[in-house]
Amino acid sequence: MIMTEKKHFFGIIKPTQEDFMTHSTEEDNEIMGVHFQYLKDLLAKGKLVLAGPVLNEKKPMGIMIFECETIEEAKELLDNDPSVKAGIQIIKKLEPFKLSLYRKTD
Repeated sequence: MIMTEKKHFFGIIKPTQEDFMTHSTEEDNEIMGVHFQYLKDLLAKGKLVLAGPVLNEKKPMGIMIFECETIEEAKELLDNDPSVKAGIQIIKKLEPFKLSLYRKTD
């Protein structure tokens, strides 16, 4: 059996509204709940390694690391994110990423 190295991709999404963290609407919050569930589903499917928001009220963004076969697959995952589809976040960056060191948690 030939073992192949897993491919990882680093993504950043950013709210379209600069004051999103302090002035989001109820509808925005509902969409972000669906966004969170979408990421949880990707994690369960082994497509997401980690995800989380940058806690900077002046420059909010979300960071994700995907484990996919191709960058096109990672782009499709970002494109299908409910917050991106709803237009409240945009994709700012998607790059190949080498996961060299990480700490396993419980």
